[in-house]
Amino acid sequence: MRKASLDVCRVLACMAVVLGHTGMLFWEFDPAAPAWAVYNLLCVILRSSVLIFFMVSGALFLGREKLDFKKHMKRAGHMLALFYAWSLICNGIDALFFHYWTPGENFWQLVLQGYFHLWFLPTMALCYCALPLLHGLAHGNRENVERGALLLAAIVSVYCTVQLIPDESGWLSALIKPYDLHYFRYFVMMPVGWVLYRKELSNKQLGLLGLAALAAVLLIAWTNRRYSISIGAPSARFYEDLTISSVLTACFVFCACKRIETLPTQLAGFVKLFSVCSLGIYLMHPIFLDAVRSRHWDLTRYSALWLYPLCYLCFLLLPACLTWVMLKIPGLKKLVT
Repeated sequence: MRKASLDVCRVLACMAVVLGHTGMLFWEFDPAAPAWAVYNLLCVILRSSVLIFFMVSGALFLGREKLDFKKHMKRAGHMLALFYAWSLICNGIDALFFHYWTPGENFWQLVLQGYFHLWFLPTMALCYCALPLLHGLAHGNRENVERGALLLAAIVSVYCTVQLIPDESGWLSALIKPYDLHYFRYFVMMPVGWVLYRKELSNKQLGLLGLAALAAVLLIAWTNRRYSISIGAPSARFYEDLTISSVLTACFVFCACKRIETLPTQLAGFVKLFSVCSLGIYLMHPIFLDAVRSRHWDLTRYSALWLYPLCYLCFLLLPACLTWVMLKIPGLKKLVT
């Protein structure tokens, strides 16, 4: 049975990711300008969006009484298959048409490394590999504890060993780059999602959480703007997915959405469809984004009041329509689910 609250979380997170990526087309101007302060604040807020996907996964999988280890590993394997398939698609389109990321680079090494936004898939796969151990500990499943512990030990030891091998050609570095153990840090948001999904916050607690998130966001935004002004150029120095501001904002949005038990029939159907399409939108929207980037247009010359929303709607709705079409075609459905 689908949870309306979790579908809403996915939809909001997906829309926020696209909004944040769209904004990066417009922020290359004087950071001392009041308009840049707005962009900066928006970017800090939207950094929390990707964390919500991990929280939703944690709520879903850790909330189950049983977790089939083999079936769960197939999910992780499918994530990795999607990573390489979409890396080939995105890098191929760039090499043939855009020439934004690929000029002068070894194409197949780029495919192994992945496109810039595809880090999410191997990271989610790594986090999936850590779930059986935590699920086994939480639900008293000794078999999953043993399998999960051995799996994590194998991943860490193999990665650390491979890192020691000399690699003058760059092929090995390209192969292991998507599996940097630094990405394991996103796993912390899965048990957080599970805990918050089970916990009922009072209105006062939710309000205090929102105020704490707002204070952290304003502090990080102010710090990043002061730094940008000091160096005389826009900077993303303090933009980070797992800062206090991002974590608190993600937790606030997740807890607020959790209060949604049901939706009106028509709205429920739209949210469900958009939720199903969210992965496809995430995977495809950078292709449209880079189609614009490759033209090297200075979009700051135009009014962002109309151009920013227009670009955002294009980057959101075009991938959504393509995803909907692909979901109707059995051979392509697996690429977006």
